[in-house]
Amino acid sequence: MERVSRRKILAAAGSGAALATALAGASAVSAQRATRPPGQAQSDWIERYALVLNPQASDSLRSATGNISPTGPAYWVGTIWADGSIGSDGAPTSDARQVGTYRGSVWVYVPGVQPQFTGLHSLDIAGRGQIIAAGVTDTSVAITGGTGDYQGARGEIRAANLGSTGLALTLELELLGPTPGR
Repeated sequence: MERVSRRKILAAAGSGAALATALAGASAVSAQRATRPPGQAQSDWIERYALVLNPQASDSLRSATGNISPTGPAYWVGTIWADGSIGSDGAPTSDARQVGTYRGSVWVYVPGVQPQFTGLHSLDIAGRGQIIAAGVTDTSVAITGGTGDYQGARGEIRAANLGSTGLALTLELELLGPTPGR
């Protein structure tokens, strides 16, 4: 490694890339700036689950009418199932496998069968860890971190209704990042 003078370091202090070039050499820095080649997957891995919300165990500070969520603060809970374990009616199939639990602390802005809300979501996958997601939700939300197999994960959770009730959803998790347990 070549010696770097104090003058080079001070001259490069205005630019992070120039400072890194002075300290590590141009070849190392240009390798770090490389972009993803065309056609390469953006995610490290994708997982799919089914989520069935439990309205009896969920709560809201405001009253709901039927299956329509009220506006304002709410706490939602549900059961996470293996992909394909839930029918379009929200009922588990004969070979269904429960894999975890869901908890969400949300503020509903637009009520309805598919409400629009902002919230903090926790998906506890049994034996694997916890996924935390947060943000304004309509059909997707950002993964902000996790534990266990999901430690350091980032990405997105996309949701789609499984049936007309709005209580059964398909979840697709597009995950990025280092995961030591994977």
